[in-house]
Amino acid sequence: MAEIVPITITRGETFEFGFMWADDRLLYLPIVAMPSKAPVRLRVPGHGIPDGWPVRVTCVRQPEELNTPEDEYVFVTAVDADTIELNELNAHCWRQFAGDGLVVLRQPTDLAGWQCRGQTRDKPGGRLLWSWHSDPAENPDSLIIVDQALSQFVLTMSAEQAAELAWSKGVYEVEAIAPGGEVYKICAISPVEVSREVST
Repeated sequence: MAEIVPITITRGETFEFGFMWADDRLLYLPIVAMPSKAPVRLRVPGHGIPDGWPVRVTCVRQPEELNTPEDEYVFVTAVDADTIELNELNAHCWRQFAGDGLVVLRQPTDLAGWQCRGQTRDKPGGRLLWSWHSDPAENPDSLIIVDQALSQFVLTMSAEQAAELAWSKGVYEVEAIAPGGEVYKICAISPVEVSREVST
């Protein structure tokens, strides 16, 4: 079931908001080394994990602190094809890595051929306030970027467009369109708010 995802657009500022799109299938990738402790870097050969992707580290015998707490995630920086960085983790005072362990993640979806669309209205089924689409031929108010490298759909709005918004709140919904035409809800009907810019 799609979740409610509130967003805020600030008048006069560039707006970009990405939705990661993953399969239900879990990947279990073996960790073979920890070449850096601060920040933590892990050798995970041929990992294929996009930058910013949420993962869990589990089953590491030593240091035990490397394991992700239950129901939590850490976010990856892809250093190269075989190495990931967990920039917020500092293992300087932990024991040396002693083998085993897994990186667990939802499999990123191959977004080749996918499209995405979204709308903001003053209420469900109400007056249209803003439209997004990944296909410029649909004449949206602004585009959705289908970022294949990061497996994300990114809602965009220029600073100039955001400065001209004549509404302050509404609800929005976003849908993904598969190459075969199947339509999937990315988020439930969710609140959107337009806030004032402090600096001009």
